[in-house]
Amino acid sequence: MSTRTARLIVLCGFLMAGAAGPMSSVLLAHHAVAGVYDLNKEVVLQGQLVKLNFVNPHASIVLDVPDKDGTITQWVLTTASVQVLTRQGLNKSSIKPGEILKVTVLPAKNGHPVGFIRSLELGDKQIQLFFPNEQN
Repeated sequence: MSTRTARLIVLCGFLMAGAAGPMSSVLLAHHAVAGVYDLNKEVVLQGQLVKLNFVNPHASIVLDVPDKDGTITQWVLTTASVQVLTRQGLNKSSIKPGEILKVTVLPAKNGHPVGFIRSLELGDKQIQLFFPNEQN
């Protein structure tokens, strides 16, 4: 093998390792749902939509949820990608601030008012968005 060929092989190896490094961290970060949210627990929340963030990699909503005493807790809820939501028939104007939503979420393991939306009830329509046994 010539020196030139060996250098080319080494250079290609470094380039591939450099490209794979950032991608592997992106892939690990994307599948961190189990690390942040309790996949064995579901919480049903009903509250008023404050904000819809219809952006990738995951859309999110801010929901004001009253408890039995009327105290409002603001939940920040992550959901599927814009593409998944669009396939389910949702878009930016499907849900408007002020609307009452009922969601089933996987709550944060640390107890903060944060969750990952499994399903969403919009009127009489229930939309399934996340199944923990599948890879999203």
